[in-house]
Amino acid sequence: MSRRIASKAAATSDQWLELAVRALARSDRTTAQIDRLLVAKGASPAQIRVTVRRLTSLQYLNDEVFAVRWAERRLARMPMGRARLQDELLATGCSERIVHATLRSAYHKVSEQDLAVQVLTRASRTAPAKTPSRVARLLSQRGFDEDTIETVMGPLMREGS
Repeated sequence: MSRRIASKAAATSDQWLELAVRALARSDRTTAQIDRLLVAKGASPAQIRVTVRRLTSLQYLNDEVFAVRWAERRLARMPMGRARLQDELLATGCSERIVHATLRSAYHKVSEQDLAVQVLTRASRTAPAKTPSRVARLLSQRGFDEDTIETVMGPLMREGS
């Protein structure tokens, strides 16, 4: 009788692991995202802990690696300021410690000013001659701080005068 119970427990444990691996095969995910997925599918807290521990030991789940990849892809596709990238990483479930380390690394490689200039260059191709207030708003929405916005807009303001 105990073998039957043990094999059923193993089967359900394998079921949760298989579900998580399928999700990870589709895209990178954080530990928090896998937790939420398993909770939504009805896994118990103990089953979730076992599954996450197994995924981590297999190196299928690593929040630090996820955060670095996420930051690199997002900055390449859509340049943004530190504040917006921080918000996005926190929304994925990465811890503050991981987010801050990732931000230090990401913005060590490229300056926010360079990214802001990229935003303006791309925006000018699609809708040239925006007013300074609209340009400032665009940069602010992309997460750039006031100092960066002023620095980047300085030459634009002088050209417009």
